[in-house]
Amino acid sequence: MRKTITTAVIAAGLSIVGMSQAMAQTDIRYSIWANPGEAQYEGALEFKRVVEEESKGRFSVSVYGAEQLGTPRELFTQLALGVTQISASGDPGIKEIEYLALPYLMKGMKNYSEVLDTDFGAEWNEKLIDEREIRLLGFMPRNPRQISANIDLNSIEDLKGLKLRSPERDYYVKSLSALGANPTPMAFGEVYTGLQAGVVDGQENPIETIYAAKFYEVQNSIAMVNYITKPAYVMIGNSFWEGLSAEDQALLKKANDASTALIEKTLPAQTDKMIAEMKAAGITFTYPDTKPFIEATQSVRDELGSNIWGEETYKKIAEIGQKNFD
Repeated sequence: MRKTITTAVIAAGLSIVGMSQAMAQTDIRYSIWANPGEAQYEGALEFKRVVEEESKGRFSVSVYGAEQLGTPRELFTQLALGVTQISASGDPGIKEIEYLALPYLMKGMKNYSEVLDTDFGAEWNEKLIDEREIRLLGFMPRNPRQISANIDLNSIEDLKGLKLRSPERDYYVKSLSALGANPTPMAFGEVYTGLQAGVVDGQENPIETIYAAKFYEVQNSIAMVNYITKPAYVMIGNSFWEGLSAEDQALLKKANDASTALIEKTLPAQTDKMIAEMKAAGITFTYPDTKPFIEATQSVRDELGSNIWGEETYKKIAEIGQKNFD
């Protein structure tokens, strides 16, 4: 009888331990705009791998691609409420960070990092926390934005009067206007049919977006003008973040760094493959002289940069943005 009771007690104890371990596991919902197979989606999976392996099962990470959980703005609410813990998108939540994407202002991701490491960059993160209850965890590399059209774009003159789809942000509209085009704000989901029906003559996006959305099926040419360099922003709910130990906060930062490193490693080869496939499909790639593009958009940088940050801070940002890190 004693043996039976002892066995039962041990079994019950093991069951309680198992239940405690299961209850101790923290689930992280990670939303991203990218689709499986894209470098950024693979970066999110690398985040998952590092977190799950190094936490030894204390965390589980579920990655939701293609904005399954909602738009970036909807995700901000989810992050603040703790429904979703992490989101990666092109929207950082406040203008002070978003307008770093002014045309030809920033040369690359390291320039973004240095700007955010300044005192005013730290103030922006505090503003994010105060206003939206979210914070910036890090960046996801993306390719610069290029311009596709139904004609070959060999120089800035070829953009004159061209009706180009623009995202619904003033810096996109003003930039394309400064380049001589006729910008037409349009929701992303309408772009393919808009191009197909001739409502617009072209559009602008990173190569991976042009490829994934199959815009090359209804365009003839892509001009590699690198007119906006903009990362995706990895945001985390502040209440979730503050509930983590310092050790776990460090783990999530480490995982995001690993994610970034993987994307930086895989994106160039993936981009070359996408360009080769689009060329095979009949797309012409042109490489116009960008100096006239840079000069034409100077007024946009000066106007919006001074308005958003103030003239002194804008000058500091412009100086950091033009540093060469490579």
